Amino acid sequence: MPIWMQYLPYLIVPFVLAIPLGKYIAKVITGQHNFMSIVIEPIEHRFYRWFHISKKEMNWKSYLLNVLMFSLVSFLILIVILKFQNYLPGNPEHFAGLSWSLAFNTAVSFVTNTNWQAYSGESTLSNFSQSLGLTVQNFASAAVGIAVLFAVIRGFKRTQVSNVGNFWRDLTKIFLYILLPLSLLISFMLLASGVPQSTTGNRVIKLTEPVALNQENKLIYGAKINLKQHQVTENGHLIKKAKIITKETLPLYPQASQVAIKQLGTNGGGVLGANSAHPYENPTPVSNLVEATAMLLIPMALCFSFGEVIEKRKVGWAIFTTMALLFLVAVIVEGIFEQQGTILNHIGNLAMEGKETRIGVPGSAIWSIITTATSSGATNASLDSFSALGGLLPLALMQLGEVIFGGVGSGLYGMLGFIILTVFIAGLMVGRTPEYLGKKIGPYEMRMAVIACLSTPVAILLTSIVPAMLKTTLGSLKNSGAHGFSEFLYAFSSAGANNGSSFGGFNGNTIVMNIALAVAMIISRFLPIVAMLAIAGNMSKQKRVASSSGTLSTTSPTFIFMLIIVILIIGVLSFFPALALGPIADFLKK
Repeated sequence: MPIWMQYLPYLIVPFVLAIPLGKYIAKVITGQHNFMSIVIEPIEHRFYRWFHISKKEMNWKSYLLNVLMFSLVSFLILIVILKFQNYLPGNPEHFAGLSWSLAFNTAVSFVTNTNWQAYSGESTLSNFSQSLGLTVQNFASAAVGIAVLFAVIRGFKRTQVSNVGNFWRDLTKIFLYILLPLSLLISFMLLASGVPQSTTGNRVIKLTEPVALNQENKLIYGAKINLKQHQVTENGHLIKKAKIITKETLPLYPQASQVAIKQLGTNGGGVLGANSAHPYENPTPVSNLVEATAMLLIPMALCFSFGEVIEKRKVGWAIFTTMALLFLVAVIVEGIFEQQGTILNHIGNLAMEGKETRIGVPGSAIWSIITTATSSGATNASLDSFSALGGLLPLALMQLGEVIFGGVGSGLYGMLGFIILTVFIAGLMVGRTPEYLGKKIGPYEMRMAVIACLSTPVAILLTSIVPAMLKTTLGSLKNSGAHGFSEFLYAFSSAGANNGSSFGGFNGNTIVMNIALAVAMIISRFLPIVAMLAIAGNMSKQKRVASSSGTLSTTSPTFIFMLIIVILIIGVLSFFPALALGPIADFLKK
């Protein structure tokens, strides 16, 4: 089979599934009857009664206030769970509570849908923290992003009203109609693939054959082990201070349920430190495809939902096409870079460096693009071992603002910010008042769109200034020189884009890093939400302007090209100097 054909399932499967899912989500947004209504509607109405959720809709300020308050309460509950997990049930390994800075960073991370993890889950967090803390928040943070998008879509759809929906009703619908059913389906598929779902805690098993480790705790291949004399020999020579391992600890957690929602909600934070490279989270090529599809599914579908709700399917397809073109270019280039192999002076050309053999180069290369395009942050390979330019592309995708499909909800409303910016520029070029979907784009919308589009560069560049000047930061780096700077830049790009993936080797568990990265997550999560809800509120009050011969088409190839250029220009102008010092310099020195 040609190598390029191994990439096709990762592109075709989510695309085919996204179209019907997009139509289904559109019915959920508009409150129409759908095939799940018979089962879910009775439960939905009971939720409204139990929690006294009224039908009254909110203006954008009230909607925003509820979003912020829900996120704040989620943060407070989660930080208490993490800090005091040693006093809570469901802790068979008797893990201690997290330090205040790590608990703060982790709580912010999961509330902002970032899931940056400066710890290894299997040696730090209890079952209670994993299940009722992180997994629940995976649902909540994903639902908040989609709910904000629902409000933004209504802002573009409605005319001469001030309300954009009811946050609590939106949240309920997203949980019951979208996230829970899909998560259950994916969980069963992962269970069938061999992903564990257990609350018994770690289990110690005896190895069928003992293995030997050297003084650096690295496996000694081909060594002969004498258990009776406790000796290890290699080529007839006795190896002193070698460790003989006869038992292994298996980290058993409720993995399947958390992996399902971490991918579906573009959260990315795994139960285990190795994340989706671990065979318990991603055991087979089939599970690799299922998880990659889950990451792309909702972000893709929401493009079609947008077109359905505003009753202009071509607009939805135009947005999808813009995202898909940038995504395909990234996949092709990343595949070429990684298939050629990583060049290491002491090894040579080795394409499999840092990758799992059961997944291979194609499955690892396209995963690195999917996870940084969708803001998931889950990793199935060590990005630290990718080629210099292979590591540049995931960096660039995050630095563009996570709008190439992006996070659930956040990717599309982030792209709408870029669309407003492009429409305004195009309007100035032809001397017309800018319009989008029959709504005029004025100075207020432009200011808010600029805030939304620049929130990621601001979050990344501003919060990294102080750590970049501290000598103590060198202690967080595994490598020196350009590659070490790439580690540092990737960490702040990941936090500032609400991604959560790690370049590898970077130690973020220091007080300075925990605080700085948390601030980056907060800025990049909530600044665009404020800006886009403000746009939605202003748009909903406007009359719809009739289109004319001079109206700019926002579905034409010309507009798609202009939109791509605007996205790239903002990303290049903001980050090219930093990229030149990191992955580009790393590439040139070789």
